[in-house]
Amino acid sequence: MPFAARRGARYRAAVRAFTRAEAQAFDRFAIETLGIPGIVLMENAALGCTEALRELAGTAWPTVRVAIVCGPGSNGGDGYAVARLLRVAGAEPIVHCFGRPRAGSDAAINAAIVEALGIPVAPPPLASAPMADLLVDALFGTGLSTDLDGDSRRIVERMNEFRGPRLAVDLPSGLDCDRGEPLGAAVRATVTATMAAPKAGFAAPGASAFTGRVVVVPIGAPVDARRT
Repeated sequence: MPFAARRGARYRAAVRAFTRAEAQAFDRFAIETLGIPGIVLMENAALGCTEALRELAGTAWPTVRVAIVCGPGSNGGDGYAVARLLRVAGAEPIVHCFGRPRAGSDAAINAAIVEALGIPVAPPPLASAPMADLLVDALFGTGLSTDLDGDSRRIVERMNEFRGPRLAVDLPSGLDCDRGEPLGAAVRATVTATMAAPKAGFAAPGASAFTGRVVVVPIGAPVDARRT
C-alpha cells in the first residue's frame, strides 16, 4: 500500500495544549454544562480518526484491512465507533478487545453495535495484525498515569512490531499526557489524532518519536468556551 510517512507535529496554533486535568475538565464541561451527550463526542472523535485513516490509506482507500486495539474505557469506545465507520466505508475492520467496557457506558454501546454488525472481535495478542494494512491504537487515553506492565505492556510492544502505519487515538497508549514520556512503554504512532487540542506532553523533547504527526480532531464543543 503506497504511503509516504510524514512525521513531526502539526498543531492548530490558536489552540493551547491540554494537560490531563484540562482534557478531563473539557469533557465534563461539554457533557454537563453544554449538554452534549458523551456518545456524540465519541462519534465526532471517531469521524475525525476515520478521516485520518483515509488519509493514511491514500489510494488504497477504502479497501483496506484495519486492526483496531480497543481498551475498556472511552478511548476504546472511540475505537469501536471507528470500526463501525470503517465498515460503512467499505473497509475491513477487526477489533482486538483488551477488557470489556463498563455496562451501560458509551463505549459499551459502541461495542454492542460492532458485535451486532458482525465485525470480528478477537482478544489480543493481535494474531490478525500481520494481515492488516493499518493499525489503530485505542487502548488507553489521557487518564493513564501509571507504568504499563504485564499484558498491557506486551500489547503495546506488539503494536510497535506492526510494520504498517499506526494511528493513535487521542495520544499513543503509554505516553504520559503531561510529561510526554513513556510510562514504561508507549506506542510509536505514525499519526496521532488528538481530541479538541494537543496534549501538553506532545511538546516535550522526544515525544514526537511516539506521536508522529499530530492532527487535532474537533469533537463538537468549542475549546475557547471550556471551563476548568
